[in-house]
Amino acid sequence: MGGLFYPSESDALVSLVIYADALPDTTALGQKLGAGEANLQIQPAEAFFRPVLNNPYWASEQGGHLAQKYANLRDVLETHLEDLKTIRIGEVNVTVYLLGRHSSGCYLGACTHVVET
Repeated sequence: MGGLFYPSESDALVSLVIYADALPDTTALGQKLGAGEANLQIQPAEAFFRPVLNNPYWASEQGGHLAQKYANLRDVLETHLEDLKTIRIGEVNVTVYLLGRHSSGCYLGACTHVVET
């Protein structure tokens, strides 16, 4: 995911994350990650991709063809992970995870931060 950023007020980099937790599903992992937080949202994976894939600017040369990079990421994750979900923790400074379960039993995916004022 080298150099991939998530467009928001902060344009933070996207990082690979791996969790080797023995939890029953991605929702349970989201609840563990967001424990104690007032604002925890667990959404379909599409919620992670929508801001990039549905914006024509990010599909253009001027936008660095970011949409194609995210479409490739989506295809890889959907091919190799089950129960793929978007997990949002926080209100203004939001930590956003895109996590699913690998056949090894680990959860893996992407993490970034967005600023929403």
